[in-house]
Amino acid sequence: MKRVGMLLALSFLTGCAGFGQVDNVDELSLSQARAMNEIQTINNPDSVKYFSKGKIKGISCKGSAFSGNTSKEAAMTQLKIKAVKMKADAILYPTCSQDASVDWSNNCWESWVCIGEAASLE
Repeated sequence: MKRVGMLLALSFLTGCAGFGQVDNVDELSLSQARAMNEIQTINNPDSVKYFSKGKIKGISCKGSAFSGNTSKEAAMTQLKIKAVKMKADAILYPTCSQDASVDWSNNCWESWVCIGEAASLE
């Protein structure tokens, strides 16, 4: 009974932070990993021709009080992974924000969230 209680407490502390929202770079093929490093971020898309592939969201989530820190860079990496998976070569209007308090919408103790639009440049 003591073990069950400890397992429940441990699972509560670790939670399922950002469940289904975080992709690992390890899951990318070699060509996708290379493409991720070449993704362009464009803040003023009026100067380029592009085809929109849709909105994307990247998250860096601290899943428990004991897990590592979050970072804007990790959230941007998530944004790039999602763009590559959509066969995009650019991210338009990337914006990031930090939530240093409990982020209930993403099931995180703390988070960085970046959003943007995946696009293919013409």
